[in-house]
Amino acid sequence: MIDLGIDSLERILMACDRYTLAGQRDYAILRLLIENSLKRQQVTAISICDFDFKLRSLLIQQPYKRQDQQNQPEIISLSLNTVTALQDWLNLIHISDENGLEDSHSPLFISLDRANYGHRLTGTAIYGIVKRAAVNAGVNNAIAPEQLRFSQEKYVLIQDYKTQNRTMIETRESQSRITDVSELECKNQNETQLEICESQIRVDDQLTNSSNTPYALAESKLDILTALLSDKRSLNTRRAYEKDLRYFFLAAYGQKPTEAVIAQFLQLNRFEAIAIALRYKSDLIAKGLKESTINRRLSALKSLVNFAAKLGKCNWNLDDVQTETVQTYRDTTGIKPEGIRTMLLSIKRDTMKGKRDFAILRLLWDNALRRNEVVSANIGDFDYESRSLQILGKGRGSQKSLISLNTGTAGAIQDWLSCFGTKSSNQPLFHSLDLANRGHRLTGTAIYQIVKQIAQAAGISKHMSPHRIRHSAITAALDATNGNVRKVQKLSRHKKLDTLMLYDDNRTNMQGEVSSLLGDLI
Repeated sequence: MIDLGIDSLERILMACDRYTLAGQRDYAILRLLIENSLKRQQVTAISICDFDFKLRSLLIQQPYKRQDQQNQPEIISLSLNTVTALQDWLNLIHISDENGLEDSHSPLFISLDRANYGHRLTGTAIYGIVKRAAVNAGVNNAIAPEQLRFSQEKYVLIQDYKTQNRTMIETRESQSRITDVSELECKNQNETQLEICESQIRVDDQLTNSSNTPYALAESKLDILTALLSDKRSLNTRRAYEKDLRYFFLAAYGQKPTEAVIAQFLQLNRFEAIAIALRYKSDLIAKGLKESTINRRLSALKSLVNFAAKLGKCNWNLDDVQTETVQTYRDTTGIKPEGIRTMLLSIKRDTMKGKRDFAILRLLWDNALRRNEVVSANIGDFDYESRSLQILGKGRGSQKSLISLNTGTAGAIQDWLSCFGTKSSNQPLFHSLDLANRGHRLTGTAIYQIVKQIAQAAGISKHMSPHRIRHSAITAALDATNGNVRKVQKLSRHKKLDTLMLYDDNRTNMQGEVSSLLGDLI
């Protein structure tokens, strides 16, 4: 195994671009691997509630020794640099919910790529982070997370030595300033007493304007960004808006969207603001970003401006900044029902994993569910006797919709639930079975991987995903009902019938039919 020197470890840490979200996250992860000798599975299993900034501690799961042995939690102490790195990252991803709190059981480290944004990082992702940091640091040899763990003792010893040297230097400097301090001691005491009095007044004001005080009577200290994000019910929407707005203000002003820099942007006149937005759009196009990504980032910026206009903070909008043309629902064909049947038959239903995966695939096909609708379901949402399931549909907020289940689907779910004894109504309907995350709610990425693995095992050549299963189910339903879009709309739960008409057009291939007619005329 390659022996990493201290210089290499320092270069790997410094290789993280801490002006970006990914850089802040990767820096915190690397510090945990190097200073605390954690395994990558331990890092991925950390939740927000496991981190305590005040106590400078972290609750981690001990590695498994045997397959049948429960892992015990352990509290470890963190260095000041590591605590600061974790808190800096947490401040970037922290979005309060309507009650001013966040989901403390959410993963501390999440994916930032478009497909899996907000999902818990995997061990493979940690490996990629370490490898990328090593390449950026100019470390030619291949580096794995385990090598950073084994370098921990040497790194900590050097850091302790550096800390001792800094402490000795600071002590000598402090002694040389003793005489100066004695002359200012009286003045400082007076100023400190004054600050204490002012602080007490501020505390009293905060208590007066507490949550018990009607907000119409409380002093208004409006933060436009916070108000905009709290107006969005979906946590994923909030995270996406905050991320996209951060990209804009870093590009336009070179800093994150603080209250001051947002106010500076809103105080521009209409033409200056449009010019900046157009320059930002041009830069996005030059970077080769997809049209949908460009439109999403512009949409977040327009939403901020429109929200500020409602509050009287600006008198213009960005409607003149045109979005890119995007063709949606280009491929809705999916695969035939025979392919789905082959996938179902390839699952070994004599194991817990097989029972779970079979129930998931039946839900995705029989009810054309989206993967987020599957992962958000709890045990209490399932009713075996009435063969029904309550789901959080897309764009429905917290209002659950009741859907009917096929007898086979209801039986598959019940077969999966019978595998474990203690069941609470608030527990996830489908949870992870791997050692690192056992019992945790499955993520959308996990559902994606399950479908992909089943398709490969069944010999399906077409790239399969949960949404392609949904496409397949909707197309098959249109075939079975002879194009009855009203009836199939109840299955797909599309708000607009026009969307479902795109499925029907792709199914019937009218363009191909007319092309054949024209070809026969010559």
